[in-house]
Amino acid sequence: MEFVRSGKTKDVYLLENGNYLLKFKDTVTGHIGGEKDPGGNAVVGTEEGVGSSALKVTTYYFEKLKALGIPTHYVSSDLEKCEMVVKPAKMFGKGLEFVVRYAAYGSFIRRFGLYIEQGAPLPEIFEVTLKDDERNDPPATREILAALYLMSEEQYDEAERLAKQICALVRDDLKEKEMELVDIKVEFGIVDGKVTLIDEISAGNMRVYKEGKNLNYIELSNLIVK
Repeated sequence: MEFVRSGKTKDVYLLENGNYLLKFKDTVTGHIGGEKDPGGNAVVGTEEGVGSSALKVTTYYFEKLKALGIPTHYVSSDLEKCEMVVKPAKMFGKGLEFVVRYAAYGSFIRRFGLYIEQGAPLPEIFEVTLKDDERNDPPATREILAALYLMSEEQYDEAERLAKQICALVRDDLKEKEMELVDIKVEFGIVDGKVTLIDEISAGNMRVYKEGKNLNYIELSNLIVK
C-alpha cells in the first residue's frame, strides 16, 4: 500500500490491485473564522467521531445505490478501521462539485439574498462549481465547462441526471425519517468510461433540518443510520 496524499477529510492510499483506500479523518470543514459549513473550503477543527460517522452514512447510501444499479466508485468499507476501498476514477479537471438545492441556504443566500429569503423553497436547482479554494469555488455553466475542456456537454447532462436521481433518493430517505434536506453536494468522475459518483455521501456534504433545527454532523449521522 502506497500513500498518495492527505486531503481535508481523508487520506488516500494506492492498493496493489490498482484500487484506492480512503482513510476517513475527524476533520470538520467550514469557513475561515471557524464557522462550520458543509460547503466550506477550510478545515476549521476536529470532532471525534466525524470520520466514522461519515463512513457509516456513506456506506449506507452507497449500498442503496449499488442495489439500484447506479454507478459509484464504491467497492467495500471497514467501519471499524474507518476505511473505504474504491475504484480508480479520472477527475474532471482538478475536481468539480455538483450541488442540488431544495431550499435557499448557505452560499445561495450569500449570492442571491437580495431577491430571496433564507429557507424559501427552490425547484431542485442544480449547480456545478470548480474545486478551487483560492477562487472560492467559482460556479460554472454547462457551456463554460465545455469551453474549458473540463467536461463535455453530454457528460454534464449525465452528471445532472445522476445528481438529481441520487440526491432525490437521499431527500426521500431523510423525509421518511422526518428530516428535511435543503441542499447537498456530490462529486463525479469517470470510472470504466462512464460518469460515476465518487467521494462520499455523508452528513458533512448536506444541510438538513429537523423541527426547525439545523442538525450537526453527529446528530444527523446517528438519525440516518442508528
